[in-house]
Amino acid sequence: MARSLRIEMENGLYHVTSRGWERRVIVRDDRDRQEWDKLFDRVVVRCGWRVFAWALMDNHYHLFLQTPEPNLSAGMHDLNSGYATWFNRRHRRSGSLFQGRFKAILVENESYGWTLSRYIHLNPVRAKIVQHPEDHRWSSYQYFLRSRNAPEWLHWQTVLAEIGKETRRARAEYRRFVEDGLRGKIKSPLKDVVGEVLLGSADWVEKMRKKLALDDVDVNVPLHRQLAWRPSQSQIESVVADDFGVDVSDLFAKRVRNNEARAAALFLIRRLTSVSVTSLAYQYGGVSQAAISKTIKRAEQRSEDRGSWKRRLRRLEKILRTQDDV
Repeated sequence: MARSLRIEMENGLYHVTSRGWERRVIVRDDRDRQEWDKLFDRVVVRCGWRVFAWALMDNHYHLFLQTPEPNLSAGMHDLNSGYATWFNRRHRRSGSLFQGRFKAILVENESYGWTLSRYIHLNPVRAKIVQHPEDHRWSSYQYFLRSRNAPEWLHWQTVLAEIGKETRRARAEYRRFVEDGLRGKIKSPLKDVVGEVLLGSADWVEKMRKKLALDDVDVNVPLHRQLAWRPSQSQIESVVADDFGVDVSDLFAKRVRNNEARAAALFLIRRLTSVSVTSLAYQYGGVSQAAISKTIKRAEQRSEDRGSWKRRLRRLEKILRTQDDV
């Protein structure tokens, strides 16, 4: 069912897995894991995904997420191809890292949050990587127990809210729910998947089957709205220019030394929107795509090396998130 992986929908809810070639490892040490984590964060923010649970294993990973825009394939391509390129360069290898395309199961609604997130969070235990899920650093379970430092895109509250509004009680109930899975054999929620791609009630599955039968091409629901907080390219450029005390036209000036405003604008546009590098190369002075990518990469490196630069970018992002007209 090759076309099942191409079911892309506005507000689609998915369980996604991607495995290493011939089940070989996709991470060899914590440096690899940190790079995957960084790329995942970048893709989630750029695509505007809402993530409910995730777990990175040695030879595969699991995601449970929602795509407000129909952009699952684009985001997964950025994640897997970007990570594979980095991994191959670091370990001096060539060839495919992942086993073909990712696998995506379309889920009916968020009522599967508890069972699917538990299945994902117990994966490291089933794989005998750790004895308890909280011991695995590379999953979202830690944030379900203690939300400090949780990324903004992780909607752990949505999952816990299924038990009630009182967070402390919901946390305790969820922990017991997960630990019940440690003590006894539980049924995998994926056992109920129909046709390797649909997980939901019988009525919903039948409805989706009819929809697929009527479509000659992949399911792509037109975009009617974007996430409320996501800024436009012009808004980013305006906020950056104002913060750096320059004109917006100065952002497009090429071959200007230490043009930090330009670097900040390009970094934030790629982080917060789906504008392509090709488009930016044309708009920002008709330079090469490689030049744009290098500028963005330098901004990323500067953010890691200089705390003041990192704080400035975060402050600009916060301004963009809270603008009334975003």
